[in-house]
Amino acid sequence: MLSNFEQILSAANALPEEQRATLVGLLRQKKKSENHDRPIRLSRLNIFLSDFDEARRFADYILNRNLHKFNDAQSKKRLVHLALNTSLIVSYCRPFHGSNNQKGVPKVSLGKRHVATVLDSHEDDLHSRIIAKRDQAFAHSDSIASEIEEWDYSGKIVMFYRMARDPLTKDETQTLRCMTKKWIEHLEKLLTETALSTD
Repeated sequence: MLSNFEQILSAANALPEEQRATLVGLLRQKKKSENHDRPIRLSRLNIFLSDFDEARRFADYILNRNLHKFNDAQSKKRLVHLALNTSLIVSYCRPFHGSNNQKGVPKVSLGKRHVATVLDSHEDDLHSRIIAKRDQAFAHSDSIASEIEEWDYSGKIVMFYRMARDPLTKDETQTLRCMTKKWIEHLEKLLTETALSTD
């Protein structure tokens, strides 16, 4: 008899890739939800602001140099694009994962309340997909991101895999750049409110 966990895992594996990725991201966010609604210290707001500014700079560089267009998949331009895309995704996602604070200070991150305040529904969808990409392919090598659905990977022969770390499209990068600007504005407002409340 299957345990509840095995039944859930089996049902999740039957989902199409994009839905599976979103589900895994949501489950990971749910696990960390206790970190999301705590008050955010001024220092942590500044760190989050730095993360979003870094993400915006990576997006600017990719878009301003048109790194999405390349003639040769083995070119340096393509390699630079892959590296900056990874940096863009990791930088953008940092504020949404409970990062360690100094000893005795609880973890905190930006949660659903902030996301609902800052992003529209189209941006929220991209946000969820980017968090899932970060969690499954960029920060970890989850098989769900690389293995092709309904293929048997239990054999001893070489298998084919998806390109789990393919870069964001030009449109996604442009949208993510806009999102980082919105997050920067939101955090600057929170910084002002926090500074005023401590005076």
